[in-house]
Amino acid sequence: MTKLVKAIARLNAVQLVARSLFIEQRLQGNPHFPTVSPSLTEIAAKREALQQAITEAADGGRTAVAKREQRKHDLKVAIDALAGDVISQAGDDAEKMLGAGFFVRNTSRSQEGLPAPLKLRARISEHVGEARLDWATTRGAALYVVEHNAISPDDAEAWKQVAETTRIRQVVTGLASAKEHWFRVRALGTTGRGPWSDVARTLVR
Repeated sequence: MTKLVKAIARLNAVQLVARSLFIEQRLQGNPHFPTVSPSLTEIAAKREALQQAITEAADGGRTAVAKREQRKHDLKVAIDALAGDVISQAGDDAEKMLGAGFFVRNTSRSQEGLPAPLKLRARISEHVGEARLDWATTRGAALYVVEHNAISPDDAEAWKQVAETTRIRQVVTGLASAKEHWFRVRALGTTGRGPWSDVARTLVR
């Protein structure tokens, strides 16, 4: 049996915006979900409200921060409801759930899980604050999750998600210059999520 995984509970405001955008893009024009509730227009409106609140809270003002957290809550509630509608329409079809931008976990232990992505490389870019990643295709993967660590690969709390992609390469921007950064990747597919890849390291300009 396949279970839909929303993977939004621990996201900060910026990460939630990125997650919402990914789901919106996957559902836009998706023939398996011609209509969803809440609508993509409603989801986009709440996401844009959160983006505006993030900007307004940049100076750390108490009222603005409270507003940002409320907008974050509003978007989470909307995505929760959207996930419920996707489940009702997709049934037990893992491919449809993945196609809608959500993760899946197979509750049956009889199926073989996904392997870790191999040959992860992190390379210095010609642009300041940027790293270029690529890795080998993982059989059975529908999506890859990329995490970044700017402190130490041994610091479990320092790993932060920076991307979700269907491709086997990713450009990560906004990194601190003149220091080393670490990255890892995991695959997600119809049998759930696989283990993390080996860690790759690069210096960033």
